[in-house]
Amino acid sequence: MKSGSEVVQLYLGFPATAGEPPIQLKGFTKVMLAAGASQKVTFTLADRDLSIWETNSHSWRLFNGTFTVYVGTSSRDLPLKQTLVV
Repeated sequence: MKSGSEVVQLYLGFPATAGEPPIQLKGFTKVMLAAGASQKVTFTLADRDLSIWETNSHSWRLFNGTFTVYVGTSSRDLPLKQTLVV
């Protein structure tokens, strides 16, 4: 095995009632790994990441409900999944 890099991506799924796309990319980071190694990656979500744009008021509104957080290497490879209640 060789050492290399991987891009870890965090996607957020809004509650269905938000009317948002199924998942949205909210963060990514590139990590360098030695052969056979693993590394902990941390993402921080801000209020804006959990908000939707209100066209009537022309402002962001924090959306309440159950979000789904996905982590993987692409939108088609998201093996880690957890819910987040706001």
